[in-house]
Amino acid sequence: MTSTNPVVPDPAPGTGALTGIRVLDFTRFMQGPYATRILADLGADVIKVERPGGEWDRRLRVSPRGFAGFFHVLNRGKRSLAIDITTPRGRELVLEVARDCDVVVENFRAGVMDRLGLGYDDIRAVNPRVVFAAGSGHGPNGPNAADPMYDMVAQAMSGVSDFNRAPDGTPRLATRGLADVAGGMFLAMGVLSALVARERTGVGQRVDASLVGASIALHPAEVTIALEADHVFRLGGTRVTSTSGAFRARDGKWLVIGATDQKLWFGLAEALGLRQLSDDERFSRSRIREANRDQLEPIIEQAFLTRDRDEWIGVLQAHRVPAAPVNSFLDLPDDPDVRANGYIVEQDDRQAGPIRLVGPAFHLQHTPLRVGTFTPELGEHSAEVLSQAGLADDDLATLAELGIVEIGAPPEPLVGSSAAVPEPVA
Repeated sequence: MTSTNPVVPDPAPGTGALTGIRVLDFTRFMQGPYATRILADLGADVIKVERPGGEWDRRLRVSPRGFAGFFHVLNRGKRSLAIDITTPRGRELVLEVARDCDVVVENFRAGVMDRLGLGYDDIRAVNPRVVFAAGSGHGPNGPNAADPMYDMVAQAMSGVSDFNRAPDGTPRLATRGLADVAGGMFLAMGVLSALVARERTGVGQRVDASLVGASIALHPAEVTIALEADHVFRLGGTRVTSTSGAFRARDGKWLVIGATDQKLWFGLAEALGLRQLSDDERFSRSRIREANRDQLEPIIEQAFLTRDRDEWIGVLQAHRVPAAPVNSFLDLPDDPDVRANGYIVEQDDRQAGPIRLVGPAFHLQHTPLRVGTFTPELGEHSAEVLSQAGLADDDLATLAELGIVEIGAPPEPLVGSSAAVPEPVA
């Protein structure tokens, strides 16, 4: 694999914003694991609890060379504790681990953790300062709070699928995983807020975030405007306005421009070599342009067909008109700004070798985020975590024989790999 973006080194140990914060992670699938991965990126010690045998998402969408990208990008930088929490001894051990944790995160259906004896009240009984975060589909309240939920269902319930519907009225997903990722972000935000509040008050609390609530929250203006007007203002194709949206260039490639105000409209007309359009009374003001967009858009479309995409982007940027190529995910490693900001990073995986993956979406000057160097093997840290909770080695061996705990080991690195195994968290 040819590297087009630098390997991002881990910051110095102990420099993360959440260094010293320990998280017990019962989450599965996408919403919860993404929330806890954000906490791991921020420096928290995240202990991922899985059943012996492992969660099915470890085997989801595995590449031909064996790299489980779905699982990796959601669980990198965590520790793995493989333990059967449905057994009395398993629950006892998990509660012992929870005594020393600052945060517990779960995204089971409502009531499951309580039935297991690991709900908020159970955890709080052994750890009064705990922040207990629950991710759900609908939210903690309402008649359907205990119902199962998936990303596409949340997009439908929140109005997102209708907002993005096709011209023929067919509902469409905005993108795969939108509700899950948004739900994870808001869940992590809730955890961070509760930790700040605990610093001030000394009191932990319960945090709830949901897929439906997050999907609605991603569209604050559109929902509010629709409710006021009693009408949904949909995008209606590739353009927001006659001068903002996607256009095809001479080489068949697409670019997007955003000429939304009057100054940008003048810049666009100049860039296209159509200065006369800005003096045309049909296109003189924004509302007039929109009333005559059936006349204006074909003119702009034809102009863009006279040059290749990258040439147009240079011309538009020279005229201060926001413009960008319509990238595919495969183009991202070659984008200089994506590369410079570490949004896509390259690492050595212990088994798959060089991999490219999504990095942090924001930066902290003095407490930089880290990109976990590997995803733990199932049960790789079981002995370590339970030993820290006070379990004797002999008891650990017995639990492993009974199948209550699974003890894994890190794989042998590929020959020639430079992947480093981080030191265990003390």
